[in-house]
Amino acid sequence: MSIGTDAGTVAGRAERAGLRARKKDATRRALAEAAMNLAIEHGYAAVTISDITRAVGVSRRTFSNYFTGKAECIVAVTQGWFDDMVQSIRDAPAEHQLDRILCDALLRVAADLPERWERLFPLLHAEPELKAMVGAVDETNVGQLCRVVAARLGTSPDDIRVRMLATFGNIAGRTCLEEWVLGGRPGGERSFGQQLALAFSIIDLSALTAPVPPTT
Repeated sequence: MSIGTDAGTVAGRAERAGLRARKKDATRRALAEAAMNLAIEHGYAAVTISDITRAVGVSRRTFSNYFTGKAECIVAVTQGWFDDMVQSIRDAPAEHQLDRILCDALLRVAADLPERWERLFPLLHAEPELKAMVGAVDETNVGQLCRVVAARLGTSPDDIRVRMLATFGNIAGRTCLEEWVLGGRPGGERSFGQQLALAFSIIDLSALTAPVPPTT
């Protein structure tokens, strides 16, 4: 077999793997969006997994490939939004400063969220199962943010500075979004951006590029 054929085979496998990953992501997001909309429309307790799978046109087995139950499925809608933010960080130009990258990523995703977040927020805070699941999703989100920030900085995701930044970024982004949306989105996206900049101003992001002090 020629080298060209080998290269073509590898490229074809990579393309197929990428297509499968995109299809899986699309199915996961469709289930989460359907679950959120049904719970908002009919109430959390009234929605069944069968309702969710019927709305998307998939089997219960397919649902189980992604989620353990409807609480995880509903909260996963926020994970999809977070995935978009992380991808925005990956795609940011290398020369951009980290504070700009984080704020721009949050702004880009938040531009599509206000109406949906305004509908979802009361549901998340009214249902104990959903509140508990938000904490689990937060852990996943923080770990994902650690990896993408560490990759840009050329450091370890376990670096305490990276972990603290990821934790803060997750909380700051959601807090600013909640206050802005529930406050009626005063001042538009520019005001939201100013709130984000103010939130991030309390931490020194330049410390992430400083040498790590030796341990004793």
